[in-house]
Amino acid sequence: MKSRASGSTRQRTRRAILEAMVDVIMETDGIGFSVQAVADRAGVTHRTIYNHFPTREVLCEAFSDYVDELLVASSGLPEPTMSLASLPVLVEDLYRTLALRDRHARAYVMLMIGNRRPMSAWRKRSLMAEKLIAREQSGRIPLTPRQVTAVIRMFVSTMGWHLLTEQCGLSTEEAAAASAWATRTLLDAATVKRTPPSRDSQGGANATRRRRG
Repeated sequence: MKSRASGSTRQRTRRAILEAMVDVIMETDGIGFSVQAVADRAGVTHRTIYNHFPTREVLCEAFSDYVDELLVASSGLPEPTMSLASLPVLVEDLYRTLALRDRHARAYVMLMIGNRRPMSAWRKRSLMAEKLIAREQSGRIPLTPRQVTAVIRMFVSTMGWHLLTEQCGLSTEEAAAASAWATRTLLDAATVKRTPPSRDSQGGANATRRRRG
């Protein structure tokens, strides 16, 4: 019973620290924020933060993962398995969810810009997309899978939403529609178009499998 209470207290402290990160990052634009400022905002000591997050890098990555989890939870859906066909639809759902978690999402972008490197969640999804595009690329355009991935990730991402709404002044709905169209257009040009099998062909294939069985 005591260990369960202790674990619950630890989780509350951890959450308070990560929530404090939102305010501190927004105040500093993610550039050079201090761990002490986070501790002060969370109402904990400097040592407490390092008990939970041994380094500043670990703290930043934990914040990235925390925001990622909140976005998945806010969507009301489990995190989807990435597929090229789902990306144009995914970007619309993503942008609506980001608007619901506006401060968390913008703090995440500011932290990534301030650190001058992508967070682990960004790198993981980019690698997944690049592998899919490499497998499906048609060769019709003079771009490598990495280039196609980089352009698409500028749309299907928190960064894309932030740039289009904050810097370009689009509404979330306008940004989502534009990004979905751009993603779909690029994917149509860059990848092999696969025609779904017809019912007749599926029936023939099933019959063949039955005969073989």
